[in-house]
Amino acid sequence: MELNVTFKVINFGCPVSQYESEAISSSMKKAGFIETSGPAEIIIVNSCVVTGPAAAEARRVIRKAKRENPVGLTVMAGCYPQVYHRQLKEELPEADMLIGTTGRKKLPQLIRQILGKSRQGAEDFVREHGGKEIFEDMPVETRYSRARPVVKIQEGCDEFCTYCIVARARGKPRSMSPDRILKQVRHFVDLGHREIILAGNHLGIYGKDIPGWNLVKIIKVLDKLPGRFRVRLNYIEPMDINENFLETIAQSKRVCHHLYLPLQSGSNKVLKRMGRRYAREDFCAVVKKAQELMPDLSVYTDIIVGFPGETEIDHQATVDIVENLRLSRLHIFPYSPRPGTPAVEFKETVRPDIKKQRLEELWALDTKLARNFYAQMQGRSLDVLIERLVSVGGQVEGEGLSGNNVRVTIPLQDDSLVGEIVQVKVCGGYDHRGVAGKMER
Repeated sequence: MELNVTFKVINFGCPVSQYESEAISSSMKKAGFIETSGPAEIIIVNSCVVTGPAAAEARRVIRKAKRENPVGLTVMAGCYPQVYHRQLKEELPEADMLIGTTGRKKLPQLIRQILGKSRQGAEDFVREHGGKEIFEDMPVETRYSRARPVVKIQEGCDEFCTYCIVARARGKPRSMSPDRILKQVRHFVDLGHREIILAGNHLGIYGKDIPGWNLVKIIKVLDKLPGRFRVRLNYIEPMDINENFLETIAQSKRVCHHLYLPLQSGSNKVLKRMGRRYAREDFCAVVKKAQELMPDLSVYTDIIVGFPGETEIDHQATVDIVENLRLSRLHIFPYSPRPGTPAVEFKETVRPDIKKQRLEELWALDTKLARNFYAQMQGRSLDVLIERLVSVGGQVEGEGLSGNNVRVTIPLQDDSLVGEIVQVKVCGGYDHRGVAGKMER
């Protein structure tokens, strides 16, 4: 066995990928490799393929790593090679190894097999997704590198939105077993983590492959666990939400009052072309009911700008719905064509200058929405998880996130409260760092 071989995992993409990167790091350390933040003999890029720029950045990192250490081992992992491994094998000779979104549990053993061997081109370990896959359990057995650990409880998607490559990258929906969820959550809580993020590619259909289980039942089980911690739900499709689900969140003593609901477009015409299984009216009904049950709720959404065929009327429909619903923040993407998706064949493209103009309008709206939502928090007491210390103008401050997703800074003398949830009264205005607060005794 090689001794003192160093590695580094570089993550791109969503919370699901973040969890997998932590799991890869955990398994590598367990196998005897040494993690480093500096130059490493093994570079593992856990990639994203949702947008063209994300894929390009993963290629750039691999090429840079090979330039800096020609004899080092470079691994391209995750969604990008899962979908495009044949092209990568030809177009990215700097990658020594390709592995997709299956089989990564065995990554340390596979790396051992090729370490020290002469390499010409990538070793391709990508396995195509089949119809009878089971959830690949990749536990994180160490402390998470962030204050708010992610637990991937679901993977895969059976929606086929015309712009999206995730179904090909991740395969059919499959769920982590309830006992494994509880074990992973308990592990993080026992290590002192105070917030756990539940994530999935299609989180709202958790349990579809496990009779008798769904996300509501998981929430109710987590509510009964001992310990001081809270749970945040990541990215739930609007068509997966019903009144029972919203009432469960509202009544839960664990779940944060924060929903990340992707809208993508406020135009029914565009939603239909996207292959989304809801209309703008459905989205509005979900948000209004959620806000009725949880007045302090923050609602984030995704918007795709410049989808093929999007007119100025369609764009304005998006602006109108976002403003009227008083959403909290927007996550805005310019449309990025992904080879292999139906939307690539759509002919009615949006001019780059028009797309840029619409992006800028929505960015400005995002700032306005954040200011309005944060203004509503003035004078309120919020439960804030202190994530880190920051230095601002020579003064040390704690920075953290409230349950309803308000970014808060408070004066702190030391790091004794980092990782803890404290009660904070909001007493300052909104800027790029969030709002100012003071800790309540």
